Amino acid sequence: MLTPHSHQITGALFLAGRKSALLADEPRVGKSGAAIMAADLNLEARILVVTTASGRAIWKKAFSDWSTFGRTICVLPGRLTDGPLVAIVSWSGITEANTRAALLARQWDRVILDESHYAKSIETKRTQAAYGNFLNDGQTVDAATALVRKAGERVWPLTGTPMPNAPNDLYPMLRSLRPECLLADTGKGWPDVTKYQTFLHRYCVVRMKKISNFRKIPVVVGGRNLPELRARIGDFMLRRTQQDVGILEPIYDTLPLTVSPAMLREAEKDLDRSAILTAAQEGNTKELEMHLGPLRRITGAIKAKAVVKAVLEEFECGLDKIVLAYWHKEVGDILAEGLSRVGVVGFDGSVDLQNRQKAVEQFSTDPKTHVFLGQIAAAGEAIDLSAAANLLFVETAMQPAQMKQMSLRITNTQQTRQALVRVAALEGSIDEALQTLLMRKWAAIREVLAT
Repeated sequence: MLTPHSHQITGALFLAGRKSALLADEPRVGKSGAAIMAADLNLEARILVVTTASGRAIWKKAFSDWSTFGRTICVLPGRLTDGPLVAIVSWSGITEANTRAALLARQWDRVILDESHYAKSIETKRTQAAYGNFLNDGQTVDAATALVRKAGERVWPLTGTPMPNAPNDLYPMLRSLRPECLLADTGKGWPDVTKYQTFLHRYCVVRMKKISNFRKIPVVVGGRNLPELRARIGDFMLRRTQQDVGILEPIYDTLPLTVSPAMLREAEKDLDRSAILTAAQEGNTKELEMHLGPLRRITGAIKAKAVVKAVLEEFECGLDKIVLAYWHKEVGDILAEGLSRVGVVGFDGSVDLQNRQKAVEQFSTDPKTHVFLGQIAAAGEAIDLSAAANLLFVETAMQPAQMKQMSLRITNTQQTRQALVRVAALEGSIDEALQTLLMRKWAAIREVLAT
């Protein structure tokens, strides 16, 4: 068994003393170890862990590292055994009929919802599979076929990003596990926010966006009444930042890339700049993708070629290892080919779990492997890339939370160097303006999560 840090022991005691609670420590602080130790403290024999697809293998190893109990570990899909058992399933797995039926056929001592922000919308199947069906705008919750009911609401959500976009992301979890905090408190001047729309408009700035001459939709553009929301959450949540536990916060910077004006004009010639900036300000990722889809591919390829030159120069100046984050597969291919002589490993969404872990281990242990290429959607969670203290976003994600998750892959309690996270941007491009707008969302998120 690994030796826990003092903050992990504190986290374990926090969870063990509560029927349900949110452990919202930042990534790399050690949530999985704390949760497993808490389950041991409570003598919980039958545990269900819901996590990401790539997180299943990591949780299997974590139980070997952190638990002193002799539970059988089953990674689903697979056959569940009798007796003390840890069942580990992906978020997509709990929506599959056969897997869900097998899980609902058993009683669990504990359900651990890892990366619990995956259940942030009351309308998605995975949220309903975990928490139940939200009826009458959330006035009632039908949890008859919900996984939380099979553990008697003994549930520990774990996530470093409980609000990936805005305060309304918290609603399904609070409505299911902490419904009393949504009730009115006349002494404090708090209204009843049990219904979703009431919660939404109490704690979010919502604007109506015109879709057509006949239709408008609400778009969340910020937060409001955030100290009140934090007070409602109260001791249901424990959150420690990396800095709180002695992990240095990365330094964030940009890496300007200069290309010819002709290349820039060719890439951006058909763009509606006003529409793009408006969509970014409103957090409308679908509209951003519609406008920026072709541009992102073109500029991604342009930036990848420029990054290859810049990174090779940095290796000549003494750089040891670096993580390069990207979005499009063709960008990863350009980087892999251009940097092959300095030793490249990594993975995208097409690589299976076993080979993903092999790539991480090779990068961590092989002195001749200097570059890790991580597709943001595939490599942004549950892996340790702290063999490098330098990460560069060749391409960016539309959601700041994804950027944050990816950037923290290079930080943990074993990182002895100051981590540096940079974003590559084409000078004079609309990409520079977009980064400023996309990062504004963090202000509201930090205010709610501040301890």
